[in-house]
Amino acid sequence: MKNKDKPVLMFFYRDTRQDSVATFDQLRIENPLIASFITVNVQENPEVAKTFSIEYTPTILAVINGKEHWRHVGDFTVEYIKNNIALFEPINKEAFL
Repeated sequence: MKNKDKPVLMFFYRDTRQDSVATFDQLRIENPLIASFITVNVQENPEVAKTFSIEYTPTILAVINGKEHWRHVGDFTVEYIKNNIALFEPINKEAFL
């Protein structure tokens, strides 16, 4: 898989949602090969949030080659995110073993 085909998971959050920050960090630490990971505090980076039309947090975007392929708004689990990312093509299937 080429790096340009690797999903970028963009996680948008507020300081008041530290539980979702911990879940996203767990996803990143336990699954470093499934995607590149970016965290964005919408209070510190409102223009970035506006660029991606973030209205509610937490929000996770999956971006491949500059295009949004998937969006999730609200609470999530590590397994839920992994299961959705596994549906993307092209994807490094070995990262999910």
